[in-house]
Amino acid sequence: MSWQQSPLTWPSSAQAIQSSSEGVTTQVAGVINQAAGRLTSMTSDAAFSRNELSAEAEGLLHLRDELNQLLNQGTVLTVSPYQYGVGEKVELGRYLNANTAIKTLAAKLRDNADKHRPTGNLYCVAIMVNQSQLATFASVLNELTSVFCLPDWGQVARQATALTTNETDKRFQPVAIVQPRFKPTSNMNGAPVRELMKLQGAELATLESLCDDKSNVIEKLQALAVKREAKLNQISIKINVLKNLKGSVWAMPLHGSTEAIATKLTQAELPSDHQYTVASLLLSHEPLTFFQELLC
Repeated sequence: MSWQQSPLTWPSSAQAIQSSSEGVTTQVAGVINQAAGRLTSMTSDAAFSRNELSAEAEGLLHLRDELNQLLNQGTVLTVSPYQYGVGEKVELGRYLNANTAIKTLAAKLRDNADKHRPTGNLYCVAIMVNQSQLATFASVLNELTSVFCLPDWGQVARQATALTTNETDKRFQPVAIVQPRFKPTSNMNGAPVRELMKLQGAELATLESLCDDKSNVIEKLQALAVKREAKLNQISIKINVLKNLKGSVWAMPLHGSTEAIATKLTQAELPSDHQYTVASLLLSHEPLTFFQELLC
């Protein structure tokens, strides 16, 4: 075998697929127009009565708006031992007690220099985890973030977990990988095959749709009924799984301006003042109904 210079040529395998599929798809428009013309005279025969659940479902369409209201626009303000300028760094690690965490949050609420500081009347849910031991702190956060996934808390959980295994990990020296590295196996979808898969796939989808009439309408409706029932049962099961919550946090609902919230935070009695603390303020101009019911 030897190297040879070759010009790029459109693959015959791809051309064969296109030619075969377009042998049918180019006829679609004419056949569809003929079928549509035949159906026009049968319009009156297609006036079916409404499903018996249709009116009842129509009366519940407001639930979509109620669901959308649970998703708030707002911001999350978090303090943790591992933030620069927040946690206390000593030789044995990084620490942040609850009292310092609350004072830091209150000071940030009063930070007029921050252009992203929210203004006006705010709804707030304050949450906090406070532990005396690093291992317990990491364990509690890992349990919480498995169901209540705040990105900031997930980061703190990973850092705390890493610190608990630091003494063991730093003694482990992995074997260096020879360069260059193998990339994970994936589809070789560079141009032009990426565009081919997209465009040719659309033609093939038409072929698959055309051959679907091998089942009559009654059989399709029966299959759809079975599929819909299975899907609704699956959705209900997944929603109920979401309700299996575990873990607990210290929480407090607050309301008012940033100054008022800061004052209430500093005046509230702390449940404990251990050295490992992560605390967040969920802030929004809209009522935080979901999070208040979840956390408070």
